[in-house]
Amino acid sequence: MIEEIYSCAERSLIDEWAEKWLALIELINNVTGSDEPPFSPPLPVETDEVEYQSLRLWFLGYEDQFVPLWKGFYKSRDWRSAGQDVDRDFPRKYLDNPFLFFYEPDDLRCLAQHLDLQSGIDIWEPSEHRARMVRPIFVRLGELLLEFLDWVESGKQMDLNDSTDFG
Repeated sequence: MIEEIYSCAERSLIDEWAEKWLALIELINNVTGSDEPPFSPPLPVETDEVEYQSLRLWFLGYEDQFVPLWKGFYKSRDWRSAGQDVDRDFPRKYLDNPFLFFYEPDDLRCLAQHLDLQSGIDIWEPSEHRARMVRPIFVRLGELLLEFLDWVESGKQMDLNDSTDFG
């Protein structure tokens, strides 16, 4: 391992990423789930779509700076000994950046379809049952993000030239 202190800009980016992640998850929960019958949320309003687009563009804009930092954390983890099968929750495409899975779709309707929450193609009808099944993934990524923040605070970073495989 190589000891390396993160710069203020890197720490700031990671903190902001965490804040934006929480906002994105709150938005997804608000537009795809309902706690009251008929358990199908209303069509997202224009401000929901604007908020999604704003968050999505922010994530896309900072992805190139964030992913190498995340990769250092990711590579430092011993996933197998932790009993975690990361391939179970995400296609291999998302292993370097599992957050991409949630901001990659072009709009909220595509996101609901991408998350397999949309029970109809031409109408807005997310399945609350399916939404409940996806929420643990939000929680786990949030936990990992908190672990990442703690890891950054520890000031340790793995050599990014290490050829350790993720899977």
